[in-house]
Amino acid sequence: MQASRRTGKNVPHKVLRYFPLAPRLKRLFATSKTAKLMRWHRAGKSTDDNVMRHPVDGRAWKDFDRKHPVFTDDVRNVRLGLAADGFNPFNNMSISYSMWPIVLTTYNLPPWLCMKPEYLMLSLLIPGPQSPGKDMDVFLRPLIEELKELWENGIDTRDAGNDRKVFKMRAALLWTVNDFPARSSLSGWSGQGYKACPTCNEDTPSMRVIGKIAYFGHRRFLPSTHRWRSNLDFDGRTERKRPPRRFSSVDIMDQLRRVKTTIPGKHPNYGGVKRKRGDDELNWRKKSIFYELPYWAEIELKHNLDVMHIEKNICDSLLGTLMGDPHKSKDTDNARRDLQNLGIRSELHLYEDGNRLMKPAAEYTFSEANRRKFCRFVRSVKFPDGFASNLSKNVAQNDSRIVGLKSHDCHVIMQRLLPVGCRSLVNKTISSTIIELCTFFNQLCERTVNVTDMVKAQDQLVIILCKLERIFPPTFFDIMIHLVLHLPEEAILGGPVYMRWMYPFERYLKRLKDYVRNAAKPEGSISEGYVVDEALTFCSRYFDDIETRFNRPDRNDDGIHRTRRLFVFESQCKPMGKQSQVYVEKKRSG
Repeated sequence: MQASRRTGKNVPHKVLRYFPLAPRLKRLFATSKTAKLMRWHRAGKSTDDNVMRHPVDGRAWKDFDRKHPVFTDDVRNVRLGLAADGFNPFNNMSISYSMWPIVLTTYNLPPWLCMKPEYLMLSLLIPGPQSPGKDMDVFLRPLIEELKELWENGIDTRDAGNDRKVFKMRAALLWTVNDFPARSSLSGWSGQGYKACPTCNEDTPSMRVIGKIAYFGHRRFLPSTHRWRSNLDFDGRTERKRPPRRFSSVDIMDQLRRVKTTIPGKHPNYGGVKRKRGDDELNWRKKSIFYELPYWAEIELKHNLDVMHIEKNICDSLLGTLMGDPHKSKDTDNARRDLQNLGIRSELHLYEDGNRLMKPAAEYTFSEANRRKFCRFVRSVKFPDGFASNLSKNVAQNDSRIVGLKSHDCHVIMQRLLPVGCRSLVNKTISSTIIELCTFFNQLCERTVNVTDMVKAQDQLVIILCKLERIFPPTFFDIMIHLVLHLPEEAILGGPVYMRWMYPFERYLKRLKDYVRNAAKPEGSISEGYVVDEALTFCSRYFDDIETRFNRPDRNDDGIHRTRRLFVFESQCKPMGKQSQVYVEKKRSG
């Protein structure tokens, strides 16, 4: 707070806008339709323990039910997921401004409604222009207090689906969904340094290379008798380390007890901008405010690894290295010097030719002719309407580069184009490894996940990453490559990925961005627009005889359109284009 010179009144430096959660949850039971849908997770869960189509089928949900039977007894108690991400509310991206909405979703609903924007609830609007960073917990305080109240005491709610009887509604937060940097701010575990992996914890496989840290050395995940452990082609050494330990909730709480309590803020008297961690604190920067929730410490899956951003980063690294992109390739001069320092792959070492330093061509990089072939292949692919964007716009005019890919573009390229496009452009060892990695992402992102397939994928990913270590230099292996190893286990815990990734929340941020009408007050504009939109959404649930966002036909609605009286001529799809008459028989000439 600072005092105004004219009036002497205190003026806040920042204004946090909080939208209470309880009234919105009560509205879900105010109409008979949504009240019925809030019970779906009990009646609609899979009857096959090996098949998962909703988080209710995951191991984390079942473990939560077992530990909290009183909460589980009432099917109407609400399970929530939390997403946080920063975005720039202005169209001019040259302006540095980061605003952080906190969005909640309800997992009681069926899978086709959970991630719809009509059922996402804006809870907090953390103002810019700077990111909250490690001080995120300061802004989360009102939400955590309400979540504690909803867990301990509940709130009286009238159920329209049960003769409008009043019941005590309680709510619990299952997990958070964030990209990796935001995950660090929420969980308290830093995503940088030698111990960046939150799952491997202090046993993260990492090594120092020139200018960065590489998360290299996945042979330690192999069985102790595997022949690759004694192979010197990986890093010039044999691998004798055991696989990383599995850290239980008790182990994590023991680590958090050693973390020093710091006061939020960047002033030197209140924690400072940077604080040197002690060796016993590992990578913990703080004890997250979520641990104030009575049940949080026992949750198996607290913070989801975001498949959307992991897939995008891996696609950028693969494409940049294969295409030899000077800006995104991991095959740099320092990468070749790392190989020389490790004493491996002598055919790729830099050498001097007179006064010039030469870099031999690598097998994992397309030749100029193959680079143009791949670009022409991407340019020529046609997708159904709404399946993907026009990727031909991302191909350079001279067919030498692919630029400007969005997250969903990388999703399509990884699962559809790269396995086909690289098959004949690199040798079989490299192409088969890339195809195996792309096949895993395709399997992981399916609407229905098979537990047995994920268990097999866990073992196969270790082999795939070891193969990649024999192909690419150590600098290729950033933290995103390593995190792939933990995605099958999280799928077993949390269920299908499409209900635990950032795609629906990123699209929701675009809707919030459209609310900005006054560039001088972006937070106020978003708040006003959201409140109006939420009121209209609730009212539209009561209108059945007019078109609303709940009964509006899809963009490609292929319902039956009767254009002929005879059944044999009945149209089975929506007609498009100009109407024209076609005669079955040719007209007889006079």
